Amino acid sequence: MPIAPALLPLLGSVTPAFAAEGKERLYVVTHADDDVDRAALALLLAGIDAKKIGKEFTGVTVWFTLQGAKLCRKGAAEKLTSPIFKKFGTLAEILAVTVKAGAKLAACPFCLDFYDIPKSEYLEGLERKGGDYVAAQVGKADVIWL
Repeated sequence: MPIAPALLPLLGSVTPAFAAEGKERLYVVTHADDDVDRAALALLLAGIDAKKIGKEFTGVTVWFTLQGAKLCRKGAAEKLTSPIFKKFGTLAEILAVTVKAGAKLAACPFCLDFYDIPKSEYLEGLERKGGDYVAAQVGKADVIWL
């Protein structure tokens, strides 16, 4: 699936030198039911990059924070479909494709706690990673906030 030229500024750039060094991508999902289109876009782009693991990237992580943390509860993303990206299915379907491609999932612990999401209701493979994790990625990974 080609990326529209208008989206390229959101993604930054990856030169062959970065790819050879094992550059990572970190997608920060800040929305859920408050802006389903934005959440879908983040997950779709992360899925595209996850397919490049081992070729252009060593890894892709989707980190959920703020409203986006709501998507970390099992079943929450099944109820949401983007009007713009509806041909790709629900957010749960998009997320499943992204994970199947190799993306890792992480979320802000404070946000998970704020939305009262117990560990028993976390998405499979979800890790609690705080702002210190994101700060450590700056400079080591391309960080895309959506």
